[in-house]
Amino acid sequence: MPSAAGRHTGQCTYQPDGQPGRNGARRFARPAGLRDVPQMSDAFNRREFLKLVTIASTGTLAACSPAPPQKVIPYVIPPEEVVPGLSYWFKTTCRECPAGCGMMARTREGRVVKLEGNPEHPINRGALCVRGQAALQGLYNPDRLAGPLRRTPEGRLEPITWEQAEEALVALFRFLREQRRTATVALLTERISGATEKFFRDLFAVFPAGQVIQYEPFAYEALRAGNRVAFGTSEIPHYDIAAARMLVSFGADFLETWLSNVECARAFAAARRRHERDAMRFVAVEPRLSLTAANADVWLPARPGSEAALALALVHEILRSGRARISSTEAARIGQLVATLDAETAERLTDVPAPRIRALAREFAAADPGLALGPGVAASGPAATALQVAVNLLNYVCGNVNRTVQFGRGSSWDRVATHAEMLEFIERMRTGRVDVLFFHHTNPVYTLPPATGFARALQRVRLKVSFSPFLDETTAQCDLILPDHTPLERWEEYQPRAGIRALVQPAMAGGFHFQSRQAADMLLYVVSRADATLSRQFPFADFRAYLENEWRAVHRAVAPEQPFAEFWRSAVEAGGIWREVPLRPVRLSEAVFRFDFSPALTVHTERDESLALLVFPTAERFDGRGANRPWLQETPDAMTKIVWSAWAELHPETARRYGVREGDLLKVSSPHGTIQLPAHLTPTVRPDTVAIPLGQGHTSFGRWAADCGPTPLALLSAEVEVTSGGLLYGGTRVRIERLPVRRLLARTQQETSQHDREIARVVPLAELVAGSVRRDPEPRLSIYPEHTHDGHRWGMAIDLDACIGCNACVVACSIENNVPWVGALQVDRGRHMAWMRIDRYWEPVPEAQPVGGVAPLETHFLPMLCQHCDHAPCESVCPVYATYHNHEGLNVQVYNRCVGTRYCSNNCPYKVRRFHWFDDQWPWPLALGLNPDVTARTKGVMGKCTFCVQRIRTAKDQAKDENRTVRDGEIIPACAQTCPAEAIVFGDLNDPNSRVRQLADSARGYHVLGELNTRPAITYLKKVRRSGLDRPTGEDG
Repeated sequence: MPSAAGRHTGQCTYQPDGQPGRNGARRFARPAGLRDVPQMSDAFNRREFLKLVTIASTGTLAACSPAPPQKVIPYVIPPEEVVPGLSYWFKTTCRECPAGCGMMARTREGRVVKLEGNPEHPINRGALCVRGQAALQGLYNPDRLAGPLRRTPEGRLEPITWEQAEEALVALFRFLREQRRTATVALLTERISGATEKFFRDLFAVFPAGQVIQYEPFAYEALRAGNRVAFGTSEIPHYDIAAARMLVSFGADFLETWLSNVECARAFAAARRRHERDAMRFVAVEPRLSLTAANADVWLPARPGSEAALALALVHEILRSGRARISSTEAARIGQLVATLDAETAERLTDVPAPRIRALAREFAAADPGLALGPGVAASGPAATALQVAVNLLNYVCGNVNRTVQFGRGSSWDRVATHAEMLEFIERMRTGRVDVLFFHHTNPVYTLPPATGFARALQRVRLKVSFSPFLDETTAQCDLILPDHTPLERWEEYQPRAGIRALVQPAMAGGFHFQSRQAADMLLYVVSRADATLSRQFPFADFRAYLENEWRAVHRAVAPEQPFAEFWRSAVEAGGIWREVPLRPVRLSEAVFRFDFSPALTVHTERDESLALLVFPTAERFDGRGANRPWLQETPDAMTKIVWSAWAELHPETARRYGVREGDLLKVSSPHGTIQLPAHLTPTVRPDTVAIPLGQGHTSFGRWAADCGPTPLALLSAEVEVTSGGLLYGGTRVRIERLPVRRLLARTQQETSQHDREIARVVPLAELVAGSVRRDPEPRLSIYPEHTHDGHRWGMAIDLDACIGCNACVVACSIENNVPWVGALQVDRGRHMAWMRIDRYWEPVPEAQPVGGVAPLETHFLPMLCQHCDHAPCESVCPVYATYHNHEGLNVQVYNRCVGTRYCSNNCPYKVRRFHWFDDQWPWPLALGLNPDVTARTKGVMGKCTFCVQRIRTAKDQAKDENRTVRDGEIIPACAQTCPAEAIVFGDLNDPNSRVRQLADSARGYHVLGELNTRPAITYLKKVRRSGLDRPTGEDG
């Protein structure tokens, strides 16, 4: 495997010049645009390179020290902290989305090779989503800018030195200060907080018309406005999902992208583990079966834009039946607000039958406590604020506010611009009232609908400066580009919610592989040169010094008795500080009684040639900021299993009406634009709706983001939702036309049914509570001697009731084990390389009636990987003994024995073995992110899950060094470590007290295809079918 130092490591050698290494090693070609970056072949010999590695390593380790080292230490006298071959972990904060999960970066010889969740962090408690895992490809992405660029008079971008770039900024700052011009200088940045926000605000306040605008594509305007109307505060509260006995979601995709999806998934799984009579029930109300809705007990496919009407009808029915937990006076006043929205009226608007609405109201009112969640991006239409106010009323009348809806512990988004405020800023740009505009990790040219005219208005700005490390759509239009470090290379403070002050610290030396510099460091240098007054105002050598200084106030408030150096060191080592924050009780505001609910009644109900456009984000793509990461592009969408493409979801009935087949190219038109993309036929969307995902459609971001289909933002208007000022992601009507062209739509799974094979099994909750569940017998026949497992027998348990199908385990496995991507064409040919996959099956719900023309479906997710069978069919057919059964129960694959007959793959009933049809391609410097503990594979050999054998060996070696046995839970494979739902447990099946053994002996346990007598080491726990799913919620009787 290639190493950073270019040392021969068995199978390949890193050769920056693209020439073959020793033993015919694979070549890693260097992009032409990075020729000037120092590299081993033209700047360093091996000894000099190791010196530089020492600098990178000690510089990173110094992040946990009061002061960084000031001189180079010769590698012949290595620093005590750095031991070659050992891993070092640095706690930081994930910045892949605004949630702010705690993260740990594993480094080897000064380079980051793995990212995992921080188990001590209160938000994610050790888990990470797919985007957090794939952040490593942002660090080593070959499409990162190699250095600063400036635009020539001819309009071209040309490379310049950092000295030239800094001199240009110094001249600009001097001009703006000395001339005392009232020039408008603005910074458009991602969501920032704490000391980072204070720094930028103080810095830009030195200009007479300077301002800092925080912009996020998903700004939750409706949630903020709805809470302001209902409770007099725009705070987005903390939702205690784990405590809820019933959960109703009105378009909130809380398991994918809504607010803090990892935290929500953790809490959701904790609530679902209650298998007693107070088990949580979950009902999802949305027109498309999202990943979140797929995990619901009941999916109600209401008409698009009608969710608010359904929520208000629930309030009406609860008040009418006398089940409200509020005073009679308040009940009467709220009753007047919803007097006209009874169940029958809601049925006409939503397509949900009135008896089901009444039954749902009864069940939600009886839950103590329950929880209703308001709109996500897909439900952000003209009635989004009305929906959030209705959800607040529903929670209030049932007594959930101040219980599962907790103000005081939430997050403030007040300083994040609404879409209406962005339109005002665009108008200022268009009319020439913005002179200098800085971009800091935002890409509004891509993330705003073209109808807003942002790209055209940007041309009227006199000087545009970008700190983006990538040449994205916005950066490509800038005049000066100063590539910033990635979050894994820079210092920052981030406060995702009340009580949490998280630190972002560099896990490796920035500017080593790419000539980037932290934007804050550069601005501090520039102001120190530009103006003596500014130099005295910002007397800091770099942003780390500024951050330490700001944290002295935190130290005085939190731990004044502790020396500051010790306090700062402990905060950095922990990844920040956090504390419990008291609840802030809220009451219903008078404003709610003046609120206009008429948008909730304005629903398109007539049938015509137009379709409702449903624009939705996915867990893998989010808002498109990770589109240039091939691991994310090749991770299949959880519901459609599509990779490397955008698509348009149509119901089969709608497809028949328009004569559309799977893969046909559709022309989708709205009054605001037209796009073309392939059709995907699915029963998980209403017949009156076409659903298109966000996140694709980049025109300038990198090689892997290109040619992946269009973005549906081209179909949206520039209008805002009146009350909240939010972007109208919903409410657009479109027309579709089939074109005489077909497009490749690569999918990793074609089949959606189990065909009665009971691969993913269920058990009714009533039987589980009654104790009547019994395990199915499996054959125990064999003509071979039984395997003996002296010592350990490693095994796994996977709880299908906890698994949400989020794919985090799939990406974690690929990163940990150096699994390559192959692209859409090879995926379409069945050559997908992932060692782990999540199979998704749909089954019709027994006795359920269709809603809105959609038959209810029960979704099953089943993680599938090598089962490490005790009677493995693959072992007996290998002619060269490349796969065998070891003494600890592992099905071992020996790569240098494998001759590629593929007999083992043919004989594997689980289809989990992956053949390397080609040599793996790792464009420079992605090879530097490979795990040095995992052997590289070459063309012609088979690969598969190893139960992360490298982690097993590390734990056993450590236990041996400490003269003890391996503890239960000490070995955690990458898939189990990152799982937000804690659905995967690994351990020793020979230990009767181990958690995995106890789960393996569970009454819910079974083996997939156990009738084949393969005797897998993986036990699956059946999904629990909550009472009432056999007869769906809402049916009387």
